[in-house]
Amino acid sequence: MNKLTIGLGAVLSTALLGTMSLAADKVLTVASWAAPFHTMNENVFPWMSSQLKSCTSGSLSLKVEYGMAPPPAMYDTVRDGVADMSWIVYGYTPGKFVTTMTAELPGIPGNARQKSVAFQKTHEKYFASVGEAKGVQILANYTHGPGMVNTVKKVTSYKELEGVKMRIGGGVANAIGKALGVAGIGAPAPKVYELISGGVADGVFFPFETMHAFKIAELAKYSLDNPDGMYTTAFGIVMNNDAYEGLDATQRGCIDSMRGVSLSRTIGWFWDDADKAGASAAAGYGHELTVASDEERAYFTKATSSVSTDIVAKISAVGVDGAAALAYFKEQVAIEAGQ
Repeated sequence: MNKLTIGLGAVLSTALLGTMSLAADKVLTVASWAAPFHTMNENVFPWMSSQLKSCTSGSLSLKVEYGMAPPPAMYDTVRDGVADMSWIVYGYTPGKFVTTMTAELPGIPGNARQKSVAFQKTHEKYFASVGEAKGVQILANYTHGPGMVNTVKKVTSYKELEGVKMRIGGGVANAIGKALGVAGIGAPAPKVYELISGGVADGVFFPFETMHAFKIAELAKYSLDNPDGMYTTAFGIVMNNDAYEGLDATQRGCIDSMRGVSLSRTIGWFWDDADKAGASAAAGYGHELTVASDEERAYFTKATSSVSTDIVAKISAVGVDGAAALAYFKEQVAIEAGQ
């Protein structure tokens, strides 16, 4: 009888431990947008999931889900706990985020890696204390690569954009479009193909990666690039606070060891690779890239001169030294470029 009792006890203990182990496992739902072959969905989130699995001995992973909400609603979707995690465009939620516009300003050359690292470092030093994000953990801030003018008809001068119907994605890009006199059309990135193919828009402000990620190479055969930096878009990977707090100590530790500058740098690498893939896709459609002349670069600088001044003032109004933050951001871009 004692042997039987001991045997049953051992079986029950093993079963209980197994149940506890299963209960401790967690799959975080990532609400995502853009096509499955976009670098965020094809590379970034799978890489993050793999890293978290390895760090937690398999108890924590990510699962990407599509169609949970449109891109402008992703922040609210995570904040309200509908999803555990997502990537958001700060400019899609006007009025909620001001400091993030620092990373979008014109006249700052740099690729996605350089600006993503600089953005995260500036966030940690100047912006985090403002607390603009509510109910979420910001795991990483980052940007895409150099923004360009992409059009159906050839454009070689910024002056030629006056009155042209261009999709603009929000944030600082809106101010730049206004300064250049374009007829701005607001819409999330996944809608751009439809807008151009339907003749609603004649072009779009986009980086090279979108030539592949959103199939823009099929429609916009011409691009105008500014080596001085035209604009970028500020993104963030955010996680619901309750989801974060609901993890066990090991799982939270693995999230914490991944987040921050290191994650921003890795995401930047993926986006730089995506720009290369976009350039390759564009070449397949006979794409023509025009690099702005010195005269055009000077014109662009003059036309957009008030944009940075206005944004710095808005950032200062929320309690941050906007000028110091911008100077620091530029310094960090230059430092990362020298790595």
